[in-house]
Amino acid sequence: MQVAKAVRQNVRKETDSYLSPFSTSNEYFPVTRRQMKQSWRYLRRFVREGIPSELDIDATVREISRQGILLKPIFVPRRVNRTELIILIDQDGSMVPYHALSRRLGETALQGGRLGKSSIYYFHNCPSQYLYNDPNHQKARPIRDIFAQVNSKNTKVLIISDAGAARGALNPERVEITAAFLNYLSQKVRYITWLNPLPSSRWYGTSAGEIANLVPMFEFNRRGLDAAIGVLRGQLILVNT
Repeated sequence: MQVAKAVRQNVRKETDSYLSPFSTSNEYFPVTRRQMKQSWRYLRRFVREGIPSELDIDATVREISRQGILLKPIFVPRRVNRTELIILIDQDGSMVPYHALSRRLGETALQGGRLGKSSIYYFHNCPSQYLYNDPNHQKARPIRDIFAQVNSKNTKVLIISDAGAARGALNPERVEITAAFLNYLSQKVRYITWLNPLPSSRWYGTSAGEIANLVPMFEFNRRGLDAAIGVLRGQLILVNT
């Protein structure tokens, strides 16, 4: 049955290619799903916690060598991933063309990132007093309530927004509101970074250019995602995106 299924899929794929000169692959984003999952792995932070339940093979072998006999195996606590990631996604407006890209990044973090804890919240243009649990902006939560519960040592924040670059203009109010939010956020978490789906050549002279001076901001591509992950790991990243 598996062979027959594979044959049917191959025939359909060849037929589609014959009928249309365009690629039918859905991997047309600047970062593929597989690349996203690979990048998330570097964000994991494992610590040993709890009761000793995992056999420490190296320590047990050393003990056998020292005693000449196995008296008692040595156990250690299991490794637990303590990384907590919060993704804040700018939804609607100028970000509509990038909904699928943002959604995919969120999905890979929640389902394939294997992080300790991941959460996604939404906003429009710039976070002010509320964030939303859903992309339709129906379920609002006060920002202060959300970040009052986070572990400041383990929590990292990734923001996805064009930061006003799509409009091609400088909006002082947007910059001011965003600056106030980033200032508040820096008091609650250790690491913050920003992914911008527009190329850096379009940031200059816009709100995005000003905001990029306040927070590490990178283009939303493979190189930029890796750089953003580096920032969330506490690394000093100097790249030209």
